[in-house]
Amino acid sequence: MPDDRSATEAEIKSLFSAYGDAFAKTPAIAATFYAEPCITARAGVVRLHASHADLAALFVALDQQYRSRGYTHTDYVSFDWQGFGTNGGLATLRWAYKNPEEQALWHSTYSYNLYRRDGAWKILMQTMHDQ
Repeated sequence: MPDDRSATEAEIKSLFSAYGDAFAKTPAIAATFYAEPCITARAGVVRLHASHADLAALFVALDQQYRSRGYTHTDYVSFDWQGFGTNGGLATLRWAYKNPEEQALWHSTYSYNLYRRDGAWKILMQTMHDQ
């Protein structure tokens, strides 16, 4: 039986629901879900982001690309959580990028290495499952 300091699947699902909502509303706010520094790996490019401002610049550019394709929001369609002790874990989510009519325009899968510090979960590394 996990102790109360362990991550629960519900906690992490809630975190990613809020993250998806934040990205759709204001991509710069989504950057605050990440640790400083953090790493992103996508499309063959690995980046070290020293600050939330650095990561927010990437997210704003991605948001512009996504919106040009009709995107308005995301929902995750699959979720897996593997806890690493009391303060770490790996979440893998498949996101559906949707338009206002709730039609999935495309899907992407990401894995997120998370760490809890001072009671808050932060993303240390995001890896896109390149296709």
